[in-house]
Amino acid sequence: MTTRTVILALLAAAVPPWAAAQQKPAAPPATGPAPSAAASPTDQAVERITQEELKKLMKADKVLVVDVRGADAYKTGHIPGSVSAPLAEIDKHLEELKSAKKPIVTYCS
Repeated sequence: MTTRTVILALLAAAVPPWAAAQQKPAAPPATGPAPSAAASPTDQAVERITQEELKKLMKADKVLVVDVRGADAYKTGHIPGSVSAPLAEIDKHLEELKSAKKPIVTYCS
Protein backbone atom coordinates (compact mmCIF):
# COMPACT_ATOMS: atom_id res chain seq x y z
CA MET A 1 0.00 0.00 0.00
CA THR A 2 1.33 3.43 -0.86
CA THR A 3 1.27 6.48 1.36
CA ARG A 4 -1.16 8.27 -0.92
CA THR A 5 -4.78 8.19 0.08
CA VAL A 6 -6.47 5.43 -1.85
CA ILE A 7 -10.17 4.84 -1.82
CA LEU A 8 -10.64 1.16 -1.33
CA ALA A 9 -13.92 -0.51 -1.98
CA LEU A 10 -15.56 -3.55 -0.48
CA LEU A 11 -18.75 -4.37 -2.26
CA ALA A 12 -21.48 -6.77 -1.19
CA ALA A 13 -21.37 -9.52 1.43
CA ALA A 14 -19.64 -7.39 4.04
CA VAL A 15 -22.72 -6.40 6.06
CA PRO A 16 -25.07 -7.30 7.78
CA PRO A 17 -24.18 -8.98 10.02
CA TRP A 18 -20.43 -8.44 10.21
CA ALA A 19 -19.75 -11.69 12.09
CA ALA A 20 -21.45 -13.81 9.46
CA ALA A 21 -19.70 -12.00 6.64
CA GLN A 22 -16.30 -12.82 8.13
CA GLN A 23 -16.93 -16.51 7.54
CA LYS A 24 -17.58 -16.11 3.81
CA PRO A 25 -14.66 -16.68 1.43
CA ALA A 26 -13.23 -13.46 0.10
CA ALA A 27 -13.03 -12.77 -3.60
CA PRO A 28 -9.52 -12.31 -5.01
CA PRO A 29 -8.49 -8.67 -5.31
CA ALA A 30 -9.08 -7.09 -8.68
CA THR A 31 -6.34 -5.29 -10.55
CA GLY A 32 -6.73 -1.97 -12.24
CA PRO A 33 -9.76 0.29 -12.16
CA ALA A 34 -13.11 -1.06 -11.07
CA PRO A 35 -15.51 -1.66 -13.94
CA SER A 36 -17.91 1.17 -14.51
CA ALA A 37 -20.81 1.58 -16.89
CA ALA A 38 -20.11 5.30 -17.28
CA ALA A 39 -16.61 6.19 -16.12
CA SER A 40 -15.89 9.89 -16.05
CA PRO A 41 -12.52 11.58 -16.60
CA THR A 42 -12.34 12.31 -12.86
CA ASP A 43 -12.75 8.65 -11.82
CA GLN A 44 -9.74 7.19 -10.02
CA ALA A 45 -8.63 3.59 -9.92
CA VAL A 46 -10.26 1.66 -7.10
CA GLU A 47 -8.23 -0.95 -5.28
CA ARG A 48 -10.29 -3.82 -3.91
CA ILE A 49 -9.21 -5.64 -0.78
CA THR A 50 -10.23 -8.88 0.89
CA GLN A 51 -12.02 -9.12 4.21
CA GLU A 52 -8.83 -10.47 5.79
CA GLU A 53 -6.88 -7.44 4.56
CA LEU A 54 -9.59 -5.16 5.91
CA LYS A 55 -9.48 -6.82 9.33
CA LYS A 56 -5.70 -6.36 9.51
CA LEU A 57 -5.90 -2.72 8.44
CA MET A 58 -8.69 -2.00 10.93
CA LYS A 59 -6.85 -3.72 13.78
CA ALA A 60 -3.79 -1.55 13.05
CA ASP A 61 -6.02 1.57 12.77
CA LYS A 62 -4.64 2.25 9.29
CA VAL A 63 -7.94 2.94 7.48
CA LEU A 64 -11.19 4.81 7.90
CA VAL A 65 -14.09 2.45 7.10
CA VAL A 66 -17.08 4.24 5.58
CA ASP A 67 -20.52 2.69 5.11
CA VAL A 68 -22.03 4.47 2.09
CA ARG A 69 -25.49 2.89 2.44
CA GLY A 70 -28.45 4.88 3.71
CA ALA A 71 -28.81 5.74 7.40
CA ASP A 72 -31.53 3.12 7.96
CA ALA A 73 -29.32 0.34 6.59
CA TYR A 74 -26.44 1.52 8.79
CA LYS A 75 -28.70 1.43 11.86
CA THR A 76 -29.80 -2.12 10.98
CA GLY A 77 -26.21 -3.36 11.01
CA HIS A 78 -22.73 -2.21 10.09
CA ILE A 79 -19.07 -3.06 10.48
CA PRO A 80 -18.06 -2.07 14.03
CA GLY A 81 -15.92 1.06 13.92
CA SER A 82 -17.25 2.20 10.56
CA VAL A 83 -18.75 5.62 10.05
CA SER A 84 -21.93 6.36 8.14
CA ALA A 85 -21.65 8.62 5.10
CA PRO A 86 -24.51 7.78 2.72
CA LEU A 87 -23.44 8.15 -0.89
CA ALA A 88 -26.37 10.48 -1.59
CA GLU A 89 -25.00 12.80 1.14
CA ILE A 90 -21.27 12.23 0.67
CA ASP A 91 -20.61 15.93 0.06
CA LYS A 92 -21.72 16.65 3.65
CA HIS A 93 -18.97 14.35 4.95
CA LEU A 94 -16.01 15.53 2.84
CA GLU A 95 -14.27 17.43 5.64
CA GLU A 96 -14.57 14.46 8.01
CA LEU A 97 -13.20 12.12 5.34
CA LYS A 98 -10.32 14.43 4.43
CA SER A 99 -9.38 14.94 8.06
CA ALA A 100 -8.89 11.20 8.59
CA LYS A 101 -5.49 11.47 6.87
CA LYS A 102 -5.50 7.76 6.07
CA PRO A 103 -6.86 5.55 3.31
CA ILE A 104 -10.63 5.20 3.16
CA VAL A 105 -12.41 1.88 2.73
CA THR A 106 -15.98 2.20 1.49
CA TYR A 107 -18.54 -0.54 1.48
CA CYS A 108 -22.16 -1.20 0.64
CA SER A 109 -24.31 -4.28 0.29
